[in-house]
Amino acid sequence: MAQLIDLKENIFAFYRKNGVYIRPALKVVLSFLLLLFFSKMFGYNSRINKIYIFAVISAMQAVMPISFIFYVSAILIAGNLWIVSPEIMFVFLAVIAACWLAVARMDRRYTLLAVLTPVLFFLKVEYLLPVAAGMVVGIGGVLPVAGGIMIYYISLYTREVSNLLATTSGNETGLGMQRMIQLLSIDRGLLVIMVSFCLVVFISAVLYRMFHERAWVFTVIIGNVALALLLLSGRLIFELDYTIWRVFLECILAVGIAGIYQFFRGIGDVSRMEKVTFEDDEYIYYVKAVPKIKVSLTERSVTRIQPEESSSNEEDDGGRKAGQETGEQDGTGET
Repeated sequence: MAQLIDLKENIFAFYRKNGVYIRPALKVVLSFLLLLFFSKMFGYNSRINKIYIFAVISAMQAVMPISFIFYVSAILIAGNLWIVSPEIMFVFLAVIAACWLAVARMDRRYTLLAVLTPVLFFLKVEYLLPVAAGMVVGIGGVLPVAGGIMIYYISLYTREVSNLLATTSGNETGLGMQRMIQLLSIDRGLLVIMVSFCLVVFISAVLYRMFHERAWVFTVIIGNVALALLLLSGRLIFELDYTIWRVFLECILAVGIAGIYQFFRGIGDVSRMEKVTFEDDEYIYYVKAVPKIKVSLTERSVTRIQPEESSSNEEDDGGRKAGQETGEQDGTGET
């Protein structure tokens, strides 16, 4: 354990020293990957789905706030949906506007969560998300997660609407929007995923911020168990066809990811926990202090070894000085 904590401290020290270069590089890589995945999910406009365009936008992300990727991704998706149907594009913009008005304009973490959610669904690792979102973002992560789920399902049903519009002889007004809303409203899988994820994000956020030194342990266990039970119940009730083994596997992985996050955030040393009570004229304060487990970095001590010649010369010089002092005391020294 001490070696892991020592490794963590070294990583933090390296990040503090080189953070001015690491942060822009991470934002550039993340922005490029997100744009690339969105081009795969909404690959309808070949004019804007270009690698060099993504590279230029990602380079701009290095000097822009993280919320910049939210707006760029929205523009990219809207440009692709315009090719299929302007009406579907308006449905998407309504979802984006709801996310922005609700939470995205208040905290930049929400904008990142809104664009990460559909990408995780696209990569088939979505069950890693709810507990981590509740721990990192908090209760405010419920709406960005819901908006991200809607974006992903819009990407799924856009293909069906595109095929429908391609085979329809006339361009009936509102046909694309009607079909999209119909597909979203009758999808029971979307309902189960939406309710399960939002509830688990809420539960995880509440448990993680409990006034208890082991709150993160309760969050990880209860949050992932609740997610598995909710999805299993939805599968049995609505006879859905998603594989339950992937739910359990990803919940186990989510436990490991949450443990790694809490380790880097800081694990409390319960053995040195202190409880303090003090008061002023208006309030009584109850404080529970749990110090983080830390290992002090070992200081290197350098021992300089002098060459043998220099040491022998010093001995000769010391012998001469001793002889001169002896001669002076005997009266035989040179003047």
